[in-house]
Amino acid sequence: MLIEQFFDAGLGHGSYLVADPDEGVALLIDPDRHPEPYLAAAEKLGVLISHSFETHVHNDYVAGSTVLAAMRPISVVTGGAAQVSYPRIALADGETIDVGALRVRALATPGHTPEHVSYLVADLRRSDDPQLLFSGGALLVGHIARVDLLGPELEEQLAHQAYETLRERILGLPDYVAVFPTHGGGSACTSSSVASSRWTTLGFERRHNDVARAAMQDYAGFRSAIGEGLPVAPAYYPHVRALNHRGAAPAPTRALARLRDPLPGDAVLIDPRPPHVFAAGHRHGALNVVGNDSFAVRIGAVVPFGAPLVVLSSDGDQIESLRAQLATVGYDDVRGVADPVPDSDEDPSRTHVVDARTAKRLADEGAHLIDVREASEFALGHAPGAIHVPYEELERRVDELPRGDIVVYCASGVRSSLAASLLERRGIAAANLRGGFNAWVGADLPIQR
Repeated sequence: MLIEQFFDAGLGHGSYLVADPDEGVALLIDPDRHPEPYLAAAEKLGVLISHSFETHVHNDYVAGSTVLAAMRPISVVTGGAAQVSYPRIALADGETIDVGALRVRALATPGHTPEHVSYLVADLRRSDDPQLLFSGGALLVGHIARVDLLGPELEEQLAHQAYETLRERILGLPDYVAVFPTHGGGSACTSSSVASSRWTTLGFERRHNDVARAAMQDYAGFRSAIGEGLPVAPAYYPHVRALNHRGAAPAPTRALARLRDPLPGDAVLIDPRPPHVFAAGHRHGALNVVGNDSFAVRIGAVVPFGAPLVVLSSDGDQIESLRAQLATVGYDDVRGVADPVPDSDEDPSRTHVVDARTAKRLADEGAHLIDVREASEFALGHAPGAIHVPYEELERRVDELPRGDIVVYCASGVRSSLAASLLERRGIAAANLRGGFNAWVGADLPIQR
């Protein structure tokens, strides 16, 4: 048995190819929408993918099982409780499927979602005892996946189910079982305290996972533990879950047009350049979503799902990479690409950038500091008197902002550059703190906790 993990650092998403090279077959667990890496890995191993298993209906990325099934004779497998509208094998709790000498058994593990299942895998050449657990979100490295994504009316029910799942379904498995979760470090589907390791064992988690240990105690302690350190859930999540219920189509592949001014009036302009370059000159109304691993998640947090986009870049490789990220979270309506600054005589917009000591002086003179980090970051320390508004919530809470001069900051200046551009689009001038709270700490300025 061979295992290959594919990890998307921006989404904190892990998917898996599990192969039986002797029989020439393989299976997938929770693939994303881009089939090429999985097919290339299978070809390299000399195996054919026969099944693709989904642990749950995902919120954070567009699932790829239906895309693969449209390309190859692949059977899609879900848990028996998954209410999806595409053809699949619904595997009830305890039922098995053999892929070569690999036996896959469904283990109902509701909590993160109501239909959630995990998959136990045994290599029958050695034993029918399970060796691997593909746990989805039921057990992560150092935590579990959150239970609040489907709304407050289901949250308490899912929390109770997650508690019972750990106590009755997972933590009783043998110590030697290796655990491969779908969600990992960087995922908004779990706490910021989730470990960065990408796999673990049942024995290690039983000893060192605070949430798992809490599950073996009273429910109240467990309930408190799973609510700590959760980031703001990106606004695109419900839309992607609905898309995954239906089954996704392949990502668009047509060449993107290079646009000239005037650009489409209904499109959201996305400028992926570094904050200091964006600050020096950019198109009016453009959002500075830096083109790093977190690009797609930040788009999904601040741009309405389904909105048409224009990417402002002249770097062809970057454009293709960012387009792939957008497709992974279901943002398919990319109208084209354009230069980051107008090709007309129009003066570009500029963002005022200040260093930490200047930000402190401005605050002393009456400017308002807006901290756009997550709640867990704010709680650990912030500039005295700072107002906490996570960047994901900034536009809908803009009326809460005080009048007067504003300085926005995050940890390093990337999220706050996006926040400043969101405010600029609303006609509100805001300065960005260069280097963010890290620079504030480095300048030995006061910290409030």
